Amino acid sequence: MKKALPFFLALLTLSLFAQDYPTVSYSSSYAEHAFYRLSDNATTNIDNNSWDMALSISGTGIFINETSIVFGSQNVLYQAPTDNFDDVIDPADLTGRLLNDEVSWDYGAFNAPRDESNPNDTGWGIYDPMTETYTGDRVFALQFKDGTYQKIQIVSLEQGVYAVKYADLDGSNETTTTVDKANFPNSQFAFLSFKTNQALDVIPDDWDLLFTRYSTPVDDGAGGLFDLVVAGVLSAPGVQVAEARGIDPEMVEYSEYVDSLGTATDEIGYDWKEFDNVNWILATDLAYFVKIPTGQVWKIIFLTFDGSSTGDVLFEKTTIIANATKENSSTIENFAVSPNPLDESSAAVFSLAQSGTVNIMLSNMFGQQLWSGKHQATTGLNAVQLPAFDIPSGTYVLSLEMEGEIISKKVVR
Repeated sequence: MKKALPFFLALLTLSLFAQDYPTVSYSSSYAEHAFYRLSDNATTNIDNNSWDMALSISGTGIFINETSIVFGSQNVLYQAPTDNFDDVIDPADLTGRLLNDEVSWDYGAFNAPRDESNPNDTGWGIYDPMTETYTGDRVFALQFKDGTYQKIQIVSLEQGVYAVKYADLDGSNETTTTVDKANFPNSQFAFLSFKTNQALDVIPDDWDLLFTRYSTPVDDGAGGLFDLVVAGVLSAPGVQVAEARGIDPEMVEYSEYVDSLGTATDEIGYDWKEFDNVNWILATDLAYFVKIPTGQVWKIIFLTFDGSSTGDVLFEKTTIIANATKENSSTIENFAVSPNPLDESSAAVFSLAQSGTVNIMLSNMFGQQLWSGKHQATTGLNAVQLPAFDIPSGTYVLSLEMEGEIISKKVVR
């Protein structure tokens, strides 16, 4: 009977914390990047060469595709030495590579030249509050993986439509294309390919982690920095991550790290592994807690990494909080938004175990609050009419808060 107790405890633990062992792949030679969803292990793999620029649907961030195969070249973005798109650009005059921001999805490489003291400066253009339009005021040059170049200007962002102009450095083969945010209602980004002149809508709207190759500045050992291409994991807008290092990953408790949750996109990053010139070695004292915008939490422990041979990553995933209402006492129950997608008749419908003040909040996928309101709710069923939100098409999070308990739902506009 004494030997049965540990087995019983193991079964109890498994019943409380569901575990599984997903594999996500960068593909052989890191030829793809993978958008992964924690709730059901759904993975969407995209060819690294399928797009060149990612334009934010809910903001003004514009990113360059920094991926590459093993020993392969990357796309490299520069700010041109001129702000006049008609000027001929000499590749020899291009200096100062621009990189995507690793901390926030608000800013990509095209946002890097922004004047941080000017809130109307996006880095690629200037916002006019009177007309509510953005006008491009900078020119960029992009060196593709094959060594060819194009100059690029984000001409404008007006009424949710990006206008992007590009040409050869001498001005030949000029093309202007438009990307309408309204065509991407369930996406966080539109992925534009200059070769096909098309914006792709193939990325799921509810991915949580991106397994990809990207550039990051690292110490060169001489007091400087150099750009290292790494295979890492970036978290989606609104996802929070806490790193637990120097611990027993099987025994570490989420409660010890809940106050360490951060929204930096590279909180997981690439340093969960290292290369000893022969094999990839994974840290054995490391775990990550990942919380998505709707409140669910998982613990992730990386187990194996095959590197460029297959690109496969095996990890242990343990459910810590399966439902947002379980994080606190369930005062709020049966929360729904109908109709969804949102329109002028949409309402938040929910039940309460007790009467009180409910705070209702709408946020974008970057975690930025766009609207809030209060409602004096009663015990039982409540239906609160929502305002006709003047927001672009896209995916958002509607949250209810009462006495510290928060429950959220994704909504579409």
